[in-house]
Amino acid sequence: MSSSITIIFSPYHVGLRDHRVGDGPNRIRSLGLIEKLSDLGLDVKSHEIPPVDDFEGEIGRSFEILRRTSTAVKSAVSDNSFPLVLAGNCMALVGIACGFGCAEDQGFVYFDAHDDMDTPRTKMSGYFDAMGMGFLAGKGFEALTETIPGFRPMRYDHGRLLYVGLRDQTDVQRQYVKEAGPDVIWGGSEKKVDFPGELEKRLEKSDGRYKKRLVHLDLDVLDEGVGKVNGYESPGGLSEEELVKCFELIPLKVIPASLSVCSFDPNLGDGDKIADIAIRAILAFVEGMIKRDLLTTR
Repeated sequence: MSSSITIIFSPYHVGLRDHRVGDGPNRIRSLGLIEKLSDLGLDVKSHEIPPVDDFEGEIGRSFEILRRTSTAVKSAVSDNSFPLVLAGNCMALVGIACGFGCAEDQGFVYFDAHDDMDTPRTKMSGYFDAMGMGFLAGKGFEALTETIPGFRPMRYDHGRLLYVGLRDQTDVQRQYVKEAGPDVIWGGSEKKVDFPGELEKRLEKSDGRYKKRLVHLDLDVLDEGVGKVNGYESPGGLSEEELVKCFELIPLKVIPASLSVCSFDPNLGDGDKIADIAIRAILAFVEGMIKRDLLTTR
């Protein structure tokens, strides 16, 4: 049971503060997330990742953010506080996992249209944020990844990783996912998917090996019809109501260890709408934790 929530703000995109998706945490905060969590009777703390301008280039800045994220998560957990990370980049989950020491009983519920398992060897666009789960598996920039406190390579088979809404992939990326062995609730426009129903089935049949789950939300898991999220929207994703139902469900079926919300650019035209959806999902998730006595209120 956690006695408080620590919101870790990381308003960076590839190390640039408030840039593109790096501005997403600011918008979510500006629409009253802290106040709404406090209204639930929670003790809410906050920690902001300080500037990393002194580090060299996109790679150097990004890895320093991961090191600081790991340290911030470890500190929150040591203080018996639940880490809620609002970040620009999905790669924040690497730092979060390392903050928990990449423990053997640590699993993932990963909401994303993309798998983020690319590596420097295969990624043609050079988009750094698409490689986080690859780095966490020990594939790419190994020397730098080992500088993140708590890092050790992780495997994704045997039910450790559950993707929800995965769909926007190349054939090569699909093959990578197949080889890594995670469980997947596929999205896509070919057929309608009951995402909450499928999620409940997968969580109920898990064998309990992974006692705690790091829950990750990339907001482009939403269907493209919901609105502009980050420029990588695609059909066949979750509706707003499906996302909220999924986040109501998770803490009733597993024990969440953390929650991260990422990859939202509020300056594409639907900023307030997407931020409101993110807040609805967060509040549903937290209310579920309170209901199960995983979070204490005042």
